[in-house]
Parts: sequence; C-alpha cells; structure tokens
Amino acid sequence: MPLMRLLKRQPLSERHEEAVRKQAEKLRAARRKRFRVLVSLKDEETLYVVRMAARLANCPTCDIVLLYVRPVDRSGSIHVQLARRNILQAGAELPGLRILRAGLEELERELGVKTEDCETSSAQMGAWGDPVGDAKVVFTCPDGREIVLKLKVAPEIASGILDQYGLGPYNLIIMGEPVRWKRSGLWLLFHHVVAEKVLAMAPCSVMIARDTLDRRGFFIYLDGTARSYNGMRRAAVLACEAGEPITLFAVAPTQEQLREAQATVDKGREILESLGIPVRATKVATGDVVKRIVQQGSDHLVIAITDRGRTRLQRILFGSIASEVARLATTSVLDVRLG
Repeated sequence: MPLMRLLKRQPLSERHEEAVRKQAEKLRAARRKRFRVLVSLKDEETLYVVRMAARLANCPTCDIVLLYVRPVDRSGSIHVQLARRNILQAGAELPGLRILRAGLEELERELGVKTEDCETSSAQMGAWGDPVGDAKVVFTCPDGREIVLKLKVAPEIASGILDQYGLGPYNLIIMGEPVRWKRSGLWLLFHHVVAEKVLAMAPCSVMIARDTLDRRGFFIYLDGTARSYNGMRRAAVLACEAGEPITLFAVAPTQEQLREAQATVDKGREILESLGIPVRATKVATGDVVKRIVQQGSDHLVIAITDRGRTRLQRILFGSIASEVARLATTSVLDVRLG
C-alpha cells in the first residue's frame, strides 16, 4: 500500500466513532418520521399518564417510551450480579422495575397489544458510576410501533427526563401532576421541582396530565398570533388522531375587543376546516386570560396552549400562561412547543 494512503487512513478508534455517529444520525432521522411520546412514571398512583399516552398515541406510527428515573446508587445496595442481568429478569429488587412493569401491563390493555408477540431487544449502558446504569427493553410490534421500557439513573429526576430527551428526539413528554406547585424564577434551577423544571426547560411539547380521562375534547387557546395558529394545527392533529372534539377559545381584555377575539377563533376554525379537521365549537370571553382559560376549559380532556417562543431562561424567570394554567387547572394541560 502506498505510504500516503497508509498515512491518510484513520485510526481504528476514529473510524469506530465515525461509524457510531453515522448510525446515531440514521436512527434519529428515522425517529423524526414517527410520533414519539416519552412518559415519565413516578408510582402506581400516576399510571393515568400511561392511559393518557395510549389514548393520544394509539396508532402504528406512534412509539411510546415509559421512563423511570432512579437515583444513583452509591451505597452498593444493588448487587453487581444483579447489574449483569437483563432488567426484565431482575425481579422486584431493582428500583423502578415494578412501576415499569405495571405501566407495560397498562399499555397492553389500553392498546390491545401483546408484547409476547413482539420482537424484543435490550441494552445497558454505564452511567454515573452506578452498578446497573441505564437499561432499556424495546418491544417492536408486528405493526411497526415500538414500546420501550427505560430505567434511567440520574442525580435528580428532572435532569434525567431532560437527558432522555437528548437521546430521542421526542414529540411529547407526558408527566403526572406534582404533589404541590412551587413558583417560577431562578429558584427552579436549584431545587428539585420536577414538573415545573421540565415544563420550563424541555425543548418539545409537555403535557401535565391529570386523572380526568372521563372527559372529552381538546380546548385550544388562541391569541391571534401566527405562532398560536401553528400550535393550534399541531394540537388539532393530535386531537383528530385521538378522535377528540375540538373547541377553539380566545380572550378579549375588554368588552370592546370581543369582536376581535371572535375573529381570532373564526380564523382558527377556517384554517382547521380547510385541513379537513372539524371544529365542534368556538368560544370567547373577556377578562384575565389565565382565569378564563381555567374556568372555560377544565371540563375538557386537554387544555392546549401554544408556547410564546420564549427562551428557557425567560420561561424560568417569568413563567408562562401554560405553566400558570397547568398549576390552576383541574384537567390535563398541553404546552405546545413548535421547536
């Protein structure tokens, strides 16, 4: 072999890294063609988030990833031999496995699938010096959809969820309602307020779900901007795929501006109907935006609000309409991010 060609050859490690990078890019490109939902599980009392995911993403082009984030094990309580097992064979000893299995059983019931009929693969990867690290099991169903169980280790839950997004990408993150809401501001960066931190910092759409699946319909708020109409389209497609009726809503600060609010929802109806998406109703109101959205929308399955395009820091410092509605509403709230 000529000397110059020999010198130009990449070292084996570099060629390996390049191959891994190309494979990762190929995988991400394939995932972008699908609707991927990341469901964060906390305990068996919040399995309604799994039922919500099944209701919104019950089609062959949708993948559902069930995620449980556990703390780093620095005590050595997880035996090394346990770390070498497939996580499905690890029994109840491994933190988070029981809730992941319960979530999988819930999905099987809701979607009408049997994972025993699916192709199964698993993988583990070291993380944070934990004896098990990150582990996952992937079920590929005959219709092409994927159901994934992901056991992730992280110093705290919010960072684990956000790190998992980086391994995605995902179109939607679904989380349960927190036990208590705190507040926005830099305080969020230094405290473990999971739902609020993910809502403020996630790059994709986030849903704060509540156990109100007996309700029907998407209640979509519009403020008349091009961004809100774009977000409306995304929320409406999701509602249409799930078979949920759509109500469009706008708020006027004063009675004199009520006609403008009506024009906003009328334009929204026109846009959606031109796409073949029916609108059941349009509503307008006057007064405080957050209070009116909560009052009018809480009897629906989902309140959908388009993110205003603020940066992460702006959302942390000043909050958002979506975060305020999510805190006050008694139903699920979808913060639509256009990305």
